[in-house]
Amino acid sequence: MDEEKYYDFIDLYKDPEHKGKPEAFDLSEEGYSTSCGDSFNVYIKLDGDRIRDVSFEGNGCIISTVSISKLCGYAVGKNIEDVKKLGLDDIKKLIGIEHISTSRIGCAMVGLETIKKALAKYKI
Repeated sequence: MDEEKYYDFIDLYKDPEHKGKPEAFDLSEEGYSTSCGDSFNVYIKLDGDRIRDVSFEGNGCIISTVSISKLCGYAVGKNIEDVKKLGLDDIKKLIGIEHISTSRIGCAMVGLETIKKALAKYKI
């Protein structure tokens, strides 16, 4: 990782985008990573089958926090089914890291797994 990306990660970790519990939301879910104890709650506001807004609360390592913050921004405006199809390669692209060590994959994926669990509750 180059130095500029490293400092961007540190800034986003210290002040993540999309952090906070909204007053109103349609879906929520708790997520936990056994990799390093990261714990997040996600809150999703829907507009039909589209995601109007996503936010989160909780604490985690730099990888999990950057991943969930970037993912929340990415998911806004997307179709629910499209977000359900996302995987590790998509997370790598979102955060701009080509290789994530095996021991940190859980950290990178906890946000996506939690959002998917929340979206699984949606009934058409």
